Amino acid sequence: MSITQKMASLFLFICLALVLAGCATTPQPSTNPEVKVTTEVDMVRQLGYTIDVAYAENSAFFPAAIYPWHLVNVRTYRDVDEPLENYKTYNFDYTSKTNPLLEKELFYQLDKILQSKGMTRDKENPQITITMDFYTGKKEQYTPPTTITSTEIKEVWNTGMIGWNMMGMSSQVPVTTTTTQPGHTDISYYNNIRLNFLNHAKLVAETKPEIPPLLWMGEVDNEGLVSDIRDISPILLGQLAGEFPAPSDKGAKRYVRRFRYGRLGLGFLTTDWRVISYVEPNSVAAEKGLKLGDMILKVNGKYAHNVYIHAQTPSQSSNPYLKFVLSNRGDKDVELEIKSAETGERVMVKLRPRLEDRIVFVDMYGIPLGN
Repeated sequence: MSITQKMASLFLFICLALVLAGCATTPQPSTNPEVKVTTEVDMVRQLGYTIDVAYAENSAFFPAAIYPWHLVNVRTYRDVDEPLENYKTYNFDYTSKTNPLLEKELFYQLDKILQSKGMTRDKENPQITITMDFYTGKKEQYTPPTTITSTEIKEVWNTGMIGWNMMGMSSQVPVTTTTTQPGHTDISYYNNIRLNFLNHAKLVAETKPEIPPLLWMGEVDNEGLVSDIRDISPILLGQLAGEFPAPSDKGAKRYVRRFRYGRLGLGFLTTDWRVISYVEPNSVAAEKGLKLGDMILKVNGKYAHNVYIHAQTPSQSSNPYLKFVLSNRGDKDVELEIKSAETGERVMVKLRPRLEDRIVFVDMYGIPLGN
């Protein structure tokens, strides 16, 4: 065999060895974490139902809607000499000249929140007169196009026809690439609400005070993608009113979101929807004495299994648990057989879900926040 043939055979042997080495490389196992179902919407999707979160709030489907996280900043001030817990009645002072209709809508939302706290609106002789200031603004930030140039060293295989380089060898060659990222405009919205709680008796007294008789003042704001303050005001007002009469321990900054439960006011374990994990204060379920850990055994006389029959929508399902508990729009009475977590006894409870949405606020860990 000639020298040239030997060199050619050696070259082919080396190439074959490189190919086999690449094929023998052990594949790396996937490191993607297992996806866990943690929300009602996810659970319903897992059952084969179609839920459009964008319009779930107004749809006839399963009444659950996930809203984005909102960073809310809360600041409150109080008259430390006043026993604020004794102030139970209030009325509103409408003062806005720029947008009185929006002010009226915001006060309407605040009215429902204060009533859920056990306070009462008294238009004739309230203890507290509430005034409101609000602001919403838009911020645009333009980022111009950017050009990114990078250079990296790559191994390039060269073959030669003369001398020792006939078999070929690798060489390090610098390779330069250029990419251009297009410009874009980031838009965010700033929403701010301030409430002033004033001593009504001092406001209407014959001798007017030199300074406003403030009992309590609170301010809350948020910056994000919500363009209409009315879409986030239930969160803002709820967090603000939650600091009266006594401050909470939630901190000045808090991440919150709105989460809709069924209109009975119940939340359930993600592993077993029959086990009650949350009872909304002031809900129908709370009024009937349902507790955390209670288990729903029967719905309208039929067993509530944790295995479901698929249908186009929960309201069309033959499963009584889905039809009468989770997707009840408030037009059907529900009779539940409950196993008490405290006593182990079985009790019958008859409920009529409320017509209005049962929306609660949860923190970034899904734990409900009180208003």
